[in-house]
Amino acid sequence: MLAFLAALALTGAPPFKGVALGLYSEDPGFSYAPLLREIAQLGATHVEFVINLYQRDGTSTELHAHTRFTPSDAAILAAAREARTAGLAVVFLPIVRLESPRAGEWRGNLKPTDVAAWWKSYGKLLGNYAALAQRAQAAALVIGSELSTLDGDPRPWQSLAREVRRKYRGQLVYAANWDHYRDVRAWPAVDVLGMSAYFELVPEPSLRWGALRKELEAFAEAQKKPLFFTEVGYLSQRGSAAWPWKEGATEPVDLEEQRRCYRAFTTAWDGAKSLSGVFFWNWYGWGGSGSRGYTPRGKPAAEEIQRWYAR
Repeated sequence: MLAFLAALALTGAPPFKGVALGLYSEDPGFSYAPLLREIAQLGATHVEFVINLYQRDGTSTELHAHTRFTPSDAAILAAAREARTAGLAVVFLPIVRLESPRAGEWRGNLKPTDVAAWWKSYGKLLGNYAALAQRAQAAALVIGSELSTLDGDPRPWQSLAREVRRKYRGQLVYAANWDHYRDVRAWPAVDVLGMSAYFELVPEPSLRWGALRKELEAFAEAQKKPLFFTEVGYLSQRGSAAWPWKEGATEPVDLEEQRRCYRAFTTAWDGAKSLSGVFFWNWYGWGGSGSRGYTPRGKPAAEEIQRWYAR
């Protein structure tokens, strides 16, 4: 571990210089190759495939691959081959989504009526993606993301990790939600401290990220594991620095707001010894000057990624 952390200090950006890419196309023959080439041209070394899994609502105990919105195994493997052709290593990020969420429900506050049944169903799906990750020669597999009501008990995570490791030999990551990471008890089961980093950046993004770096590095040092940001993203909207998690916001387009947040992050984390990977959220989508979404594609924020990854 010490040798690994020492190696991190040799570069400005971390070893996993990544961009997330949602495998969201409903066309089973869709090629992600053009998007992957664009990601590689940013200087990225890794791409994180976002794979949506579904359950009906927050109380459900059964999860499944959606017939429209979850990529098939064949589509995932095809995208992995295209990534290798583009010179990118692959990370798998399966995340839970709700088909019919009730008021306020999302994956961060699941309350399955039968917790043991939920874990059995989730474990079966994760086992499949572990085998796929091994076939795809993935560099890391995220075994859970933002499951805040289910990450307080270490035992199911340890069981899940043991089963996953029988099928997959790469790094395992758990991704805590940004406002919950101190309460997570899944850390002993994984190799890397993952995090969805949608921290509020007020009153000033650069000052806020500077303070956050100190807090997060101290936490990683206490856990004796490196950090891994599975999601760092900002909407291209006026005021989004104050609420980067607010996926459904519809404020006026502001590309400069997004760029400032990217610059604040890359400046704060340049050369960080504890940081093993970053994945900027999310390249999928048209992007461009009229887009108010997260994608940095065709926006000044992409230049910030390229600038940092070129170091």
